[in-house]
Amino acid sequence: MDEQRFIDALDAKYRDQTIDLIMTIGPEAVPLAVGIRERIAPGVPVVYGGILEATRQAFAEVEGLHAVVSRFDLRGTFELARHLQPEAQRAVIFTGSADFDRRWRSFAEAALADVSDIEIAFVSDLSLEGFRDRAAALDPSDILIGLTIFEDADGRRFVPADALASIAEVSAAPTYGVYSSNIGRGVVGGSFSTFEDTGAAIAEKALRVLEDPSGARQAVSVPVSAVLDWRQLRRHDLDPELRPPDSRLLYYDPGIWERYRLEILLALAIILLQASTIAALIIMERRRRRNAEELARRRMEMARLSRIAQLGELSGAIAHELNQPLTSILANAEAGSAMLAQPAPDLAELEEVLRDIAHDDQRAADVIINLRRLMTSDSAGLEDTDLNKVVRSTVRLVSSEILSRKIALELKLSSNSLMVKGDVQQLQQVLLNLVINAADAMADQTTRHMIIETGLGPKDQRVLSVTDTGPGLPEALRDNPFKPFATSKVQGMGLGLSISQTIAEAHGGSLRFVSSTRDGARVALSLPAP
Repeated sequence: MDEQRFIDALDAKYRDQTIDLIMTIGPEAVPLAVGIRERIAPGVPVVYGGILEATRQAFAEVEGLHAVVSRFDLRGTFELARHLQPEAQRAVIFTGSADFDRRWRSFAEAALADVSDIEIAFVSDLSLEGFRDRAAALDPSDILIGLTIFEDADGRRFVPADALASIAEVSAAPTYGVYSSNIGRGVVGGSFSTFEDTGAAIAEKALRVLEDPSGARQAVSVPVSAVLDWRQLRRHDLDPELRPPDSRLLYYDPGIWERYRLEILLALAIILLQASTIAALIIMERRRRRNAEELARRRMEMARLSRIAQLGELSGAIAHELNQPLTSILANAEAGSAMLAQPAPDLAELEEVLRDIAHDDQRAADVIINLRRLMTSDSAGLEDTDLNKVVRSTVRLVSSEILSRKIALELKLSSNSLMVKGDVQQLQQVLLNLVINAADAMADQTTRHMIIETGLGPKDQRVLSVTDTGPGLPEALRDNPFKPFATSKVQGMGLGLSISQTIAEAHGGSLRFVSSTRDGARVALSLPAP
């Protein structure tokens, strides 16, 4: 009666419409589709799926029917469980009390009849609670396969997927199912034609029938695949590596390492490479600093040795420079003693004598202080100093040498103070080297004129220059006169100008030959304002 009302409703709804094809799902829908076709669309093809081979055979003689056959692979499900649980000694099969459930049990007994290496136990005619208690009491190594439970022993009816989900929830053993609807509801997995694959196969079959009804095959089979739930594998501590190679793993939630293994390895490689590079740069920087410190120490020592060599060359002139104030002090002291021996000494004249002694003493002290400053190996450090004072203190050291070489020295010092931030000792060494080089250059000249000049240059730079009337730079030195060990002197080491240039650069300045001709050369030291 219900079926007839359903057919009448479909007839009333679709009688006046053009129908090209009818599709059905499930074995119960096939006879309904055949009946309604004769009333609303005679001769129209029918594509029916979600059925077993037995249903196809039952309607094999009906014209215009195209079957999509599914398989509920009990034996495949059993083999899947054996793959995952190779040490299992018992497989337990649950079925309900409905007629359909009993047919499933008979099918299962036939499908597993040849299994002899493991115990097969069939459990049926229990209430749902009885099934749950039995499942909870299983050994964790057992295999539990749930078929269908449309009805339990108490006569209560269930949706089989809901009943098996309730049992799997409390089961101590891994639970497997024979329908794709069981996946995601507590079962580990099963082998079957999934509803997704069945739907896709029905749609593909319908399209082919519409294109060529006569050429379409009368029946197609939905592929069977093993499907597993990753979460249940973890719950029952089953090794995913034991699953069949062609199985499908659902709800897979890999850890950080599995999900981003390549990215993590790449990041670690980059971090390791960066760490190695940073470590290498740190080591190189430390070595560079040590080398720089060692180079600076050796440069300072070389500069000190150069100063000593220069002062050795000036030793006669320095001795003469000291001898003059000392001789004057002695003469004034003797004169003062003679004056004191008189009955009425002239106190004003005696005061003048004492002032001369003090002046000469200060002159000698200045010479000694400048000598000590030039001889010491320690740098005095950078300080604000007047470039004009540097010139005057250095000239006092070499004035006797200049006179002995019959050189006319002309000082053209700036009328204003030329303040620079520098090491007085090193600046004196630069000027001393330039003066001695200029004096040596004019040794064979008839006219010997030297000019030491200070003033302002471009960008407010302080400029100290030494000009001579010598023959200029030799041809071999004009390209790079500051090259170490390059010299035109027979006894020279060729380090003076190189060291002087290094000192200039260390002060943020420069040392260069402004001009060099046959009529002389001019060297200029440029220093930035403090």
